[in-house]
Amino acid sequence: MNEIATSGTALTSEQAFPFQSEIDTWNAESAIERLRPKVEQLKKVSVEVARDLFIAHEALALRGGDRRSEDAQVFGFCDFLELVGLSKKTAYLWLKLYDPIADCVRTPEELTALKSANPQIEEISPQVQELQTKKEQLIAHAMATGERLYNEGWNEFGCEAEYRLRKSNERLAEIAHTWTSKKVQVNYGKDDYFSTTVLANGKNFAKINLQNKEQYAAQLAVFDMLDQYLKSFTDPAVRMSAVCNIALRIRAIVNDMHKSDVELGIAEVGA
Repeated sequence: MNEIATSGTALTSEQAFPFQSEIDTWNAESAIERLRPKVEQLKKVSVEVARDLFIAHEALALRGGDRRSEDAQVFGFCDFLELVGLSKKTAYLWLKLYDPIADCVRTPEELTALKSANPQIEEISPQVQELQTKKEQLIAHAMATGERLYNEGWNEFGCEAEYRLRKSNERLAEIAHTWTSKKVQVNYGKDDYFSTTVLANGKNFAKINLQNKEQYAAQLAVFDMLDQYLKSFTDPAVRMSAVCNIALRIRAIVNDMHKSDVELGIAEVGA
């Protein structure tokens, strides 16, 4: 192994001409035979490293949507890189070369050719990647705690719009999980309070004004929302499916609430 000479000392022949003997005796066939399996192994490891970096980067970027993550507001991709012993510049180079669809690592030449064929592809510099990571950390903190860190660049990084979008998506996901996990019941038999009581005695319940103006305003808001929702369908058949879904859900909600009222003793069976 060639050693680096200390300052002020004369260089040995090995230090002045590193690996000279190997260069002098180099043979193409033996070099290929020795290096090829190493290259193949390197390619395999390269894909594995790049894949793990991509998954980690995407997972940490989405951490803000996971309110169960106790470290969501403080642990970011740069922290992850520090723990695995990889520099940000090297990691972002791997990410730039990695194709998650094909699960392969492109060569720089392949990436250049891809950019030439697709001019819309923009290269993201490590500096921009670092800013994006900081933005993700701020949004993750807000998602986990509800706190906006204005003194750390919340407005400068433009976090508000992305935060509102993620909170909206989070709410939609919660609603979707709540309702899609419930099987729509069609046949209630004698327990169908909605059909046997509400619909059968519609005149007794048919009034627009409720107990107070807040309830009235909320009711009108629901009516307006339903109106806009149903008008968004251009296909009459699909619109009727939406109407049916709404009616079935209202029926299920009313029947469930009546069942609870009966169990609590504030309503009678079928009343």
